[in-house]
Amino acid sequence: MSTHSSTVWAILALLLLPAPDAGAARANEPNWPQFRGPGGRGIAADNRAYPTHLDPAKNLHWKTQVPEGYSSPCIWADRLFLTARSGNKLETICIDRKSGTIQWRKSVEPGTLEKISGNNSHASATPASDGTRVYVYFGSFGLIAYRLDGSESWRKELPLPNITHGSAASPLLAGDLVVINCDQNKDPYLLALDRSTGEQVWRVKRPVAKMMFSWATPVLWKHGQQAELVVLGRERLIAYDPKDGRERWWIEGLPMETASTPVGTEEAIFAGATGPFTGDPVNPIEVPDFQELLQNYDSNGDGRLALAEIPDDLALIYRLGTNAFSGVRNTFPRFDADKDGHLSEEEWKQITAQVPRLPMMQKDVFLAVRGGGEGNVTESHVRWRTNEGAGQVASPLVYRERVYLVKEGGNVTCFRAATGERIYSAKLGQRVHYLASPVAADGKIYFCSYLGTVFVVQAGDEFKILAQSKMGERIKATPALVDGNIYLRTATQMMAFGGS
Repeated sequence: MSTHSSTVWAILALLLLPAPDAGAARANEPNWPQFRGPGGRGIAADNRAYPTHLDPAKNLHWKTQVPEGYSSPCIWADRLFLTARSGNKLETICIDRKSGTIQWRKSVEPGTLEKISGNNSHASATPASDGTRVYVYFGSFGLIAYRLDGSESWRKELPLPNITHGSAASPLLAGDLVVINCDQNKDPYLLALDRSTGEQVWRVKRPVAKMMFSWATPVLWKHGQQAELVVLGRERLIAYDPKDGRERWWIEGLPMETASTPVGTEEAIFAGATGPFTGDPVNPIEVPDFQELLQNYDSNGDGRLALAEIPDDLALIYRLGTNAFSGVRNTFPRFDADKDGHLSEEEWKQITAQVPRLPMMQKDVFLAVRGGGEGNVTESHVRWRTNEGAGQVASPLVYRERVYLVKEGGNVTCFRAATGERIYSAKLGQRVHYLASPVAADGKIYFCSYLGTVFVVQAGDEFKILAQSKMGERIKATPALVDGNIYLRTATQMMAFGGS
């Protein structure tokens, strides 16, 4: 064969080779593509070292000011995505992951903002990305897909939700679909759109309870040859067929409060729901200690709490939020006995003395469910259950064959994932909100308190706090873990930490 013929055949052979799989190439890029990262599990690969200390003076790579919002960072390759609210504008922001520079920001301006409580934000849902687009959800607007350069791909406007506290569930990518859980007080539904076009593929009605509200993000649970959409809602955990939204199986008899997102492994799916007031017979309600309040809020150091020193969102009972009974500012005039404009330790004791009389109306439930069921599997497929430790907002972490739960007040409970055996129950510092979900990598678990302390706990059978780092701002967003770095959103900043 001549040299010319050999060259021609070589060129033809190259032309006939299959084209590289762009999706596979993108999947190999570093990413944290949705709420709680790959698979929604809150775990980064253990092939990198992650920092124990988060010290702005030593290992802060960058810090970027961002508007208000509770959404967690979503990362694909060198892009980090957030949502935020600026006035009446609902923004999607793209930040360079390595430098912290804002690359682009796009906004929509709905005619009406949904009603939310002080415990929520108009930008609570975390974006999701597949390396081609980023998908964002605002309860006040609907779903929007942007290309990675910031140009809009499509939008799907949705009716304003009617849900206590406002919407919070994040979009989920499942095959060719983008799925959103729209639980609300009337006509709740689960919606699946074609992620390339935004066209509706299916929409199914959610079970209607007397007050149907939940804030849990759906999970795509892959186990064996099965893939199921699992959604935690009021009184039920339900698995749907991703192709058409058909219900495959369900668990009944769960409590009413369902904000945390389930976590799936090959062996089981883990989910928890809580009752009103106190539903944990082992770890009942704990009100804030007065000395802790002074440490956090007594700005003039006089050993009392003035009304001006008490933040709007300080709750007497964490799971109730700042309603008429639980909001400390609300109770202030009633318990300021001497009317001097301050709360003393004795007056605080009068407030907290009422708390133990609250009834246990419904026990909390945390359970592990095996797959393969059809219909009502409440009696047949629950591997284990407990009434202890379930978090009201923070999602569970299943890491290295253990389950870690953190509940309001900072109580951490660790169980064997296979059997439900309790390994330990321990306290994380201050008795405050824990709204961010725990994440893990490199044998370390990161817990973020609402007041802005990041606790790094050693994974394993022994409860051991490795480090505490104060950020100086409140934390409601769950961190992202990529390439040995921790990406942390506080009230006004997006930050990246690395090193050891």
